[in-house]
Amino acid sequence: MEKKILLISMAGLYMAIAVGCGFRNKAESSEYVIETDPVYNIETATLLEKFPITYPTPTSTREEKGIRNRMLNGFNCWNEGFDAWKNWGDVLYSPESIYNVNGVRMTLEEYQQSMNITLARTDIQMGDFDNMIISGNWTANRYQTTHRNRQTSDVSPVPVTEFVRFKDFGDRGMKVDEGWGGTKGGSYDGLMSFLSEEEKVSQKKLMDEIMAIKLPETEDLEEKYPVLYPTEIKGDRAKRMRSLILQDLDNWNQGTEKYSKWVDSFFSENVSYEYNDEVLGRNGIKAKARTLIEEKTLKRVKVYNILVSEDWAAVHSWHVVSGQDGFKDVFNSMAFYHFTGEDSSLVVDKCCIKENS
Repeated sequence: MEKKILLISMAGLYMAIAVGCGFRNKAESSEYVIETDPVYNIETATLLEKFPITYPTPTSTREEKGIRNRMLNGFNCWNEGFDAWKNWGDVLYSPESIYNVNGVRMTLEEYQQSMNITLARTDIQMGDFDNMIISGNWTANRYQTTHRNRQTSDVSPVPVTEFVRFKDFGDRGMKVDEGWGGTKGGSYDGLMSFLSEEEKVSQKKLMDEIMAIKLPETEDLEEKYPVLYPTEIKGDRAKRMRSLILQDLDNWNQGTEKYSKWVDSFFSENVSYEYNDEVLGRNGIKAKARTLIEEKTLKRVKVYNILVSEDWAAVHSWHVVSGQDGFKDVFNSMAFYHFTGEDSSLVVDKCCIKENS
């Protein structure tokens, strides 16, 4: 069962493989540069016709446009097996790239080893692209995939969320510097097996540091919840959205009664709140929060990212769960919020959250 969970959860990351990309022998020519191959550099306008984004937000800088193009070309590179995936990876990654897979920090080589196992057993098909929020050298993505077990032919829908920091490599384009794909869950122990002993110690230290966080007693929420990887928040509306998100985190940490009152002001009356596989309204949000706050003692303690673009915001944060039986662990959450209304009366009418507890 653990292997099955591992394969399904790992396979949902976007860096996959492309219909029509073709697997090239890079040794054919000493002058061949894979990053400049036209196969991997189809124009954005053409790709958007094939892979429209359900909730698009704009890109303005060359850096942001480069990220969007590389992401869409990745969608166009799909499903020809591990060798083709690795070939495309030469475009998307550098040898120094890091990818955090379901909470486990992996080198490119370790990530490739894990994906070799996944793609040998699972056929992955791309579905709808919901969000691609880009700010500076960061992107937050949400999309759908379908996984078919090659042995049993069982098919599973697997929604994917991820946050990725890119680096500009000049003529070779935008490449992943470090990414976070998926949320920590049942595959964690299996993925840890790919790490060296030294890396396992470092991974445990990272989790222990988050678990040990004590939130300061302050009303300054910027100080209370510092963003580890801040991006530029442009305009009063975007700053208001960021402020409301921090208030949402803080009200959650104040307990069930405080959060239930907050729900009525933060979410619209007809809100669609997708929490993992559930779709909830206001009352459902309150009931879910009551379970997590009171039974799981879930505290939201660390913010990695807040990306804002037009009416959408994406948040990657970490929380600590403490059970009455002495159980204590740390997990991460990836959430996408859509805001509506005037700047002074913003509310969330759509929210999609992926997390484990």
